[in-house]
Amino acid sequence: MPKLKKISQKRLTIKLVLDTLYFRVSGVFFPQFLGFAKQNNHTHRGRVSSSMVGVRRGGDVVHVVVAGDSGTGKTSLVHGAPRFLHCDGVPIKIIDTSSRTEDTDKVAEELQRADSVVLTYACDRSETLENLTTFWLPRLRKLEVKAPVIVAGCKLDLLDENQQVSLEQVMSPLMQQFCEIQACVECSSYKTFEVREVFFFAQKAALYPMAPLHDQESQTLTPRCVRALKRIFTLCDHDKDGALSNAELNAFQVRCFNAPLKPHEILDVKEVVKKNLSEGVNERGLTSTGFLFLHALFIEKGPLEATWTVLKKFGYNYDVKLAADLFPPLKLAPDQSVELTNEAVDFLETIFDEFDGDSDKVLQPHELEELFSSAPKSPWIENPYKDAVERNASGGLSLDAFLSEWALMTLLNPTFSVENLMYIGYPGDPSSAIRVTRRRHMDRRKQHSERNVLQCFIFGPMKAGKSALLNCCIGRPYSEAYNPATNEDRFAANVVDISTENKKYIVLREISEGGVTKLLANKESLGSCDIAVFVHDRSDSSWKTSSELLSKIAGHGEDTGFQVPCLTVAVNDDQDSFTMAIQETTMVSQYIGVEAPMPISVKLGDSNNIFHQIVTAAEHPHLNIPKTEGRKTCKQYHRLIDRSLMFVSVGVAVAFGLSVQGRMRQVKRQAL
Repeated sequence: MPKLKKISQKRLTIKLVLDTLYFRVSGVFFPQFLGFAKQNNHTHRGRVSSSMVGVRRGGDVVHVVVAGDSGTGKTSLVHGAPRFLHCDGVPIKIIDTSSRTEDTDKVAEELQRADSVVLTYACDRSETLENLTTFWLPRLRKLEVKAPVIVAGCKLDLLDENQQVSLEQVMSPLMQQFCEIQACVECSSYKTFEVREVFFFAQKAALYPMAPLHDQESQTLTPRCVRALKRIFTLCDHDKDGALSNAELNAFQVRCFNAPLKPHEILDVKEVVKKNLSEGVNERGLTSTGFLFLHALFIEKGPLEATWTVLKKFGYNYDVKLAADLFPPLKLAPDQSVELTNEAVDFLETIFDEFDGDSDKVLQPHELEELFSSAPKSPWIENPYKDAVERNASGGLSLDAFLSEWALMTLLNPTFSVENLMYIGYPGDPSSAIRVTRRRHMDRRKQHSERNVLQCFIFGPMKAGKSALLNCCIGRPYSEAYNPATNEDRFAANVVDISTENKKYIVLREISEGGVTKLLANKESLGSCDIAVFVHDRSDSSWKTSSELLSKIAGHGEDTGFQVPCLTVAVNDDQDSFTMAIQETTMVSQYIGVEAPMPISVKLGDSNNIFHQIVTAAEHPHLNIPKTEGRKTCKQYHRLIDRSLMFVSVGVAVAFGLSVQGRMRQVKRQAL
């Protein structure tokens, strides 16, 4: 083993503890105490800037690109590399580069694709070392190369003994100026001296990058690393007492490194943590804070293999996120959806109680933040989940609202939902957390839907009350202010109690007028819709637009095979003045096979049990399917016009008649 520079007794104790936990198992130790450590002809950095060194893209091979001035020994270094060089089963591919001007662009492309870069200089030519500072390292930054850099001083055998200077003395200023440099090595291809170490460092730097774990500027673990380690701690804390007992710590060691700890070794570990951080150990064992401190020692003062080994054992990738292959692949038909299983819901109810510190049956914002502290970030701080469920005055979530948010997330993005379940400690197999529903055309055939989460598309003209209906669903007060819909659909989710033993989740999706055009252009757009609701107010123009939308959506459903139940809702602030309008439109609704418009007054707070009615209609997908002209005869159509003119204002009747007539002509042309 290379001779170590003198270190304090405290640091030696830390080193021995790290050896105990990991390096004793691997048999490899490269000390990195507080910045630099010299090992014969090596100078190695213990900390690297996260802004300058990127994350390895992954893959089966580590690509190492060798670049530098002409005549510095690049090709000899490449040829002198061991024939079979791999680390942790990952082979290395070494790419030599040309120094010719005409190959500049090709060299740039290779550097940008590199997992690790080796920059060479000639030990007997000081100007080549200066060129690293003035040309090569600035060029890497200009090319936005994020790969770690190893500096190799070649042709050491040609250096006059009288010219020898401490490598650390030469390289310290360079490494301070260019924090992307992870190691500097002097070598000789002619004497096969330290050539293997050059590529060993290059491969290690790529396989175990510093940047995702440690922030050089703040000298702390990165937030994502902290969150990942918190999750790992939680999973290892089997009795959930907030500390790792000796047995739990030993189980963690065996799982990650396949080697148990002896009792005195566990005591040594806890003693080092306690001396440096009193709150890191309590009477029950190693606390979460102590666990994080221990990994800070791994990262700052020892090889990064330890923490990366732990992260990979618990499913993390180079982005310090759970790897995509952990999640079950989903193949869904357009009219299928995904829901949480009872097992997942039971877990969420348990986790809700666990983080409800004051037992007020509400998760306050700070409690929610703590719940998601083991995830990369809270999944509900952005649309479409932000403001999609009912919250109390302080922004807290009841259990129903909490589960509604999860139901919405699982419906819209099942993989993202399972991913976050695992982040907060779901113990089961990911595939056990979700289930795929039966296709809706089968539900129609069986005349009943078994879905627990029902999605309702809300259509209607501007200012008809679509947004007010969504606000009503999540307990928000009526507002006179009009907020025009954006291009993004808005969602609202809540629980609807059908009976004492039957609880459903309803998800309302507001479709803007611009969204209708996009929806009609997609043949599968109605596949995810369990029921469509068409909103209008008391004006003729509103009813006209709403009826036209109903005709278009019904026709689109028939054309694509994704027919959906449809309901109409009459929104008004004065229900008495709207009674006649409701009567006038009832006949038209009955004719096309849907229920009469349901009047509600969101301003007066009278929802008329609308959400219960929507869920009930969605549970019976064979009913309330609009009968378009393709299923009607011309005689029936004329009878509709004759009768509706007796009750409906001329403008409304003509509008609806033209809409239906247009569809009928289209069907006739298709039949011809």
